[in-house]
Amino acid sequence: MGDCTYCGEPAGFLRRKHGTCHATHGKGVAEMQAVVAEAAATANFNKDALRERLAAIGAECWASETDIDAAIAAGWTRAVAESLADGVLTRAEETRLRGFRDQMAVAGGAQTAASEARLAKASRDRLRASARRAALGAGDADLDQLNAMLNEAQLAGLEKRRLLIAAWEQAVDQTLEDGLLTLDEEAALVRYLRRFDLSARDVDGGGAHTNLVKAAVIREVAEGVVPQRQNVPGGVPFNLMKSEQLVWVVREVDYLEVVTRRQRRGHSHGVSIRIAKGLYYSPRVFRSRTHEWEETVHVDSGLLGVTTKHLYFHGSRKRFRIRYDRIVSFEPYDDGIGVMRDAQTAKPQNFVTGDGWFIYNLVTNLAKR
Repeated sequence: MGDCTYCGEPAGFLRRKHGTCHATHGKGVAEMQAVVAEAAATANFNKDALRERLAAIGAECWASETDIDAAIAAGWTRAVAESLADGVLTRAEETRLRGFRDQMAVAGGAQTAASEARLAKASRDRLRASARRAALGAGDADLDQLNAMLNEAQLAGLEKRRLLIAAWEQAVDQTLEDGLLTLDEEAALVRYLRRFDLSARDVDGGGAHTNLVKAAVIREVAEGVVPQRQNVPGGVPFNLMKSEQLVWVVREVDYLEVVTRRQRRGHSHGVSIRIAKGLYYSPRVFRSRTHEWEETVHVDSGLLGVTTKHLYFHGSRKRFRIRYDRIVSFEPYDDGIGVMRDAQTAKPQNFVTGDGWFIYNLVTNLAKR
């Protein structure tokens, strides 16, 4: 006959605990975890008072020091989960949780480590959101505040740089959701880059800076300004007219044309007539018709130049320009633009640039000038 591991009284034959004692222990542990979670979410909690209360609950449910330490870790983990339930970790919440962890010497373990990781991620997300707002702020005050927050967070140099870049890219995406970029928005985004010493190359890994420049180009063209935003190393192979200016160049453009295919198809029919043994004559009739269809084919790849007067294409086999006033229609595509010339025998000409929104808006706005 063994003794109960909780109360120490005889537990019965081949038994090591009483059912009621086990239930009391479990209830006490759960109560300790709840008390810890509440204290961890309270500003300026009393460490000694909390220890005394945990000791009192532990005495009533036969909890060991190990059980109490485990309850503290579990309670802190619960407090972290409750703070993150709304998807936002405020600075005050983070300060309380980290302060509680340090004062109570929360024991390590898988759950504690996971909560630490969640807390760290939520902290970075909050900083990134603050950086995104600062990137669109109206002045230097927002950037000063952001810089102070980053210094307080004591991020490593590389981690801080990555956070600043990610926040700027998100700010650009947010700004361009409506397809428009105002002068104030552009100025704020540029001011952010200068303040934190970030170059265009730093923030263009996912194309954010290129998208910003494209939006600025569209705005300027719509306002009647000829953009001077693109630097083309080595120049371009286009023979521009004196009255026109180069606005944009797209490399590795696929040029497609609609062509007409023809094929003649026919069949014959007739009856074989026996003339002599082993000899037959077949007066057959053959009829045929021409079938035509159109298909879009890849003709060449090369540079597409957009100027104030023309569209230029320069490939290995095809080289031409199209005046805007000779184009009767523009067709927008997800990945490019199609044009139809003003000619009786004209067929659609398509240019695959990879960014249909930009090239369509750029060309159509230039054609209205």
